[in-house]
Amino acid sequence: MHEYGATNFTQEGARLSEVSYVLDSTAFYSGIPYQGSGRYYTTYSVLDEVKHKSIGSQLVHSRVKVTEPSKSSIEKVRKNAEKTGDINSLSEADLSLIALALDLMESGDAVYLVSDDFAVRNVADSLGIPLSQTVLKGSGWHRISWVMKCRGCGKEYRESRLNECPVCGTKLVKKPLNNS
Repeated sequence: MHEYGATNFTQEGARLSEVSYVLDSTAFYSGIPYQGSGRYYTTYSVLDEVKHKSIGSQLVHSRVKVTEPSKSSIEKVRKNAEKTGDINSLSEADLSLIALALDLMESGDAVYLVSDDFAVRNVADSLGIPLSQTVLKGSGWHRISWVMKCRGCGKEYRESRLNECPVCGTKLVKKPLNNS
């Protein structure tokens, strides 16, 4: 796992300027676009999330390329998020961010998705997108499989789109799958 930090400007011998970073809102809050000389990308949806903060528009125009992913990548990410059980935890901005990283990766760019959001990281990792982080340290993150569990009858479902138990009608809650 790649850790983005002020003193970590290489990854496997590559200079930062040779690497593309797709930035989630947490990357803006931690100041990543102000550091180094990498190629930075984000989506308009993520930009909307941070525009209420003091993220300068000049920074975005000069350091960060704002673009949108392909519709096919968004659909691929959406389907994969359903499989991982993270679909209900992802915003449209999250889906677009992962899809943009996927587009760049498939075009041959050396890409890292910079996010501390567990659902974003979970889906990106399952798609083989290299990850970077801003504040998570050590083994604070690992891929999670989810189930929907009924608090009423205890039945578990792998279908992440379910909100209500088909057996007893109780609201379902998302729980990590016990992998032991």
